[in-house]
Amino acid sequence: MTQGHLPPGQTINDVVVRIKQTFTNPNVRSITQVVLKEGPRAFKIATLLEVINPNTGEFHHYSLRIDHVDKNKAGWFAKPEKSVRLEGKEPDEIGKLYQFLKAVYEKTLVGESGELHLVRGEDYAKLEQLLTALPNLPSTDKLHLFQSLLSEIEGTDSSVEEFATAFESGDEDAVRNIAAASRLIGYRKALTELKNLIDDPETSEATLQKHLEKNPWMFGSEYSELLPRKTWTRDDRLDYMLRRTVDNYLEIVEIKTAFRERLFIHDEARDCFYPSSKLSPVIGQVTRYIEEVERNRDAILAKDKVDTLKIRARAIVGRDNPDEQAPLRNLNAHLHRIEIITFDQLIRIAERVLAIFSVGHDAIPKDDVAPFDDDIPF
Repeated sequence: MTQGHLPPGQTINDVVVRIKQTFTNPNVRSITQVVLKEGPRAFKIATLLEVINPNTGEFHHYSLRIDHVDKNKAGWFAKPEKSVRLEGKEPDEIGKLYQFLKAVYEKTLVGESGELHLVRGEDYAKLEQLLTALPNLPSTDKLHLFQSLLSEIEGTDSSVEEFATAFESGDEDAVRNIAAASRLIGYRKALTELKNLIDDPETSEATLQKHLEKNPWMFGSEYSELLPRKTWTRDDRLDYMLRRTVDNYLEIVEIKTAFRERLFIHDEARDCFYPSSKLSPVIGQVTRYIEEVERNRDAILAKDKVDTLKIRARAIVGRDNPDEQAPLRNLNAHLHRIEIITFDQLIRIAERVLAIFSVGHDAIPKDDVAPFDDDIPF
């Protein structure tokens, strides 16, 4: 069909032959054609190509083209804009179309609703065998299978609602374990990131604040809520205001950096420890926060319906030093409504949360959990 045109004296068979002659690829082993629609003005011809591997001569895939041809008094005219081409390689468009039409013609989709997902026949046969064997598999093998399925699921293509629908008919205990495991994975990653942050001397106070704001569980179960509000008095912006679990009262949490310098200076002449120049300003800062919040208690209570009665503060600063545990404990015992903990102690709190959260799952090897310091409430 020169430029998509044949003279009017030609027949549909001539058109079919001319279409066949347009395929000159040497890797096409056979061509099969059928007229899908025959006139009187519009014609559709399907051409199926069997494509081989040029190196081995073995079958490689099918290629299907459906041509649209119009006939009028001037002759036959091809309509390439109305033509369709499907490929039988990955993705197998021809196979999917075949499975769909087969299901429709066999009426296996009658009364069904929702999205249709096509599976190749040989894959479906394997799936049927797997589903038959599934009830008899031990739980460990089922978990391995579940792990394989998860690795094949594209999270960005699936919504939370779709996952909820998939799990709602599952065993209640199994779904609960899956939910717990999912949260446990997130907690572990967050804890690892915190350890990396405090080990990096370049980590800023703002970076630590941001990470802990995303993971308030690291503060321990004694807190039930992290309040989003930062400003409670005119001139101060607090790092965190948390609600205590036991009595619903508030507590200030101030985050500093995880510096390695000492928190205490030893006075040899008097044989005592006193806060270093790194720690003293922190104590002064949280003392001022407590004073300002208490001074504005009535206004906060009237405006926000939140009582800051006898509010307490916790400051997280520095790292553990071997000979500073006792001085830190003594300091906390004498401070009024203020507690100082190190970032290493915060990590121990988070590890304790993980250990309790994953009871029965061996979440953290015992050797990896730092000894629990009873100086830290949890």
